[in-house]
Amino acid sequence: MLGRTETLAKMERGFYPRNVAVIGAARHNQHRWLKAHLAFHKSHGEVFHVNIDEAEWDGATELGVKNFHSILDIEEPVDYVTIAVPRKVVPRLIDECIRKDVSVVHIFTAGFEESGEEEGIRLDREISEMARKAGLLIIGPNCLGLFNPAVGIRHNENEYHGETGHFAYISQSGSMASGMVMESNACGVKMSKCISMGNGMVLDVPDYLDYLAEDSETEVIGMYLEGLRNPGRFFQSLQNASSKKPVLVWKVGKTEDAARATAAHTGTPYIREDIWDSLINRCGAIQIDSQDEMIDAVKSLAHLTPVGGYNVGLLAGSGGHSTDMANVFSKAGFKVAPLTERSYQELGSFFNMIGGNYVNPIQGSREHHDRIIDILSKDENLDMVVVELAGQALSSNSKFFDERIEIIKKAQVESKKPIAVIIYPSFPRLEPSAREAIDKRFNQEGIPAFHSFASGAMALRKSVDRYILDRYLGG
Repeated sequence: MLGRTETLAKMERGFYPRNVAVIGAARHNQHRWLKAHLAFHKSHGEVFHVNIDEAEWDGATELGVKNFHSILDIEEPVDYVTIAVPRKVVPRLIDECIRKDVSVVHIFTAGFEESGEEEGIRLDREISEMARKAGLLIIGPNCLGLFNPAVGIRHNENEYHGETGHFAYISQSGSMASGMVMESNACGVKMSKCISMGNGMVLDVPDYLDYLAEDSETEVIGMYLEGLRNPGRFFQSLQNASSKKPVLVWKVGKTEDAARATAAHTGTPYIREDIWDSLINRCGAIQIDSQDEMIDAVKSLAHLTPVGGYNVGLLAGSGGHSTDMANVFSKAGFKVAPLTERSYQELGSFFNMIGGNYVNPIQGSREHHDRIIDILSKDENLDMVVVELAGQALSSNSKFFDERIEIIKKAQVESKKPIAVIIYPSFPRLEPSAREAIDKRFNQEGIPAFHSFASGAMALRKSVDRYILDRYLGG
């Protein structure tokens, strides 16, 4: 049985292996796992193919990967192994991985304890007992394993590599893990790590939390949870991780009806919703309810500089938008505060009252956009500024986009006050590629940007709450 320090060291070896082995790649799955790790093979270490059926070797050879009958035949060290074979064969392969001194094994195969079948439960217990005695770490079963884009360890060949970020994700669902990798990337949010962990036979949620809490590449941790095997240990690890960096928790199965579905998928018990909410809040974590909300919260936490309070200055594109914006932000817990007399005097010196006004929220003026943002960013009554920009203008006019970026960054430097953007979906609607390009540009510039008043207000409120909590706790 490994201690915490040894466990974390072995997990590190799994994320940054010297070499990788795939056991069970075959034509029927298009050699999926060899292709998933091929980026690692080309740039970092070697990927080896292990299969007793030599009829399956040609596919690996075509990819430039060496074939072996057994992992024990490989002379080089192997740190990370993916197993994709029928479940009855897995115990023998685990024994060979132990003898090979592998650090981490990812079991893609399903049909163990989560199946509820007597044979699946028996095999689950046999494998986990072998692994724990030997100090072998197992991810899964029934999952997609690790994603580390920095070295090319991936869930599938369509995921990116060669780039890295500061957002890490833990998921009990494989589709939710891979989906988050793809969607966050489309929004310009790069990941440091992602774990599709399956049913937690050996490594469980607290282990991944403990690792990511210490990971220097990770600044924000997110997770998708269906249930917990060991609630006490989970909340202890969550509280520790939340004291070091923001942790976003997306929990499904909080109603009894939904819990029946999650129990069937991961075999975990039901925790009543009010108790769950209380415990999450006590740990200092942030509750999330969707994939989009998760990504918005990460953008806000990653790019929003520390905020001292909830007073917000709003710059809207029109009168109707200004009232809607004020309504949404005030309902989210922000104070749309009156400006200082000095700000009103400065605005009055140039503002044309025909078609606009200068009461917070301010109705925008392209002609004086830079002056308005400068005044709001320096107003002593405000803690932050939120600016609405039309998506079509950003997409169709590169000069306009460049100018708005320059104005916002200049104001941020001079005032040190956080500024966020709402990209209003003007007509015609933006094409997905145009929206992605806008998202990526704002993320590259370090400016949090959102696609609706509601999503922006929610994400920014969660960030401000976190900063206020840190201030109270001396973080």
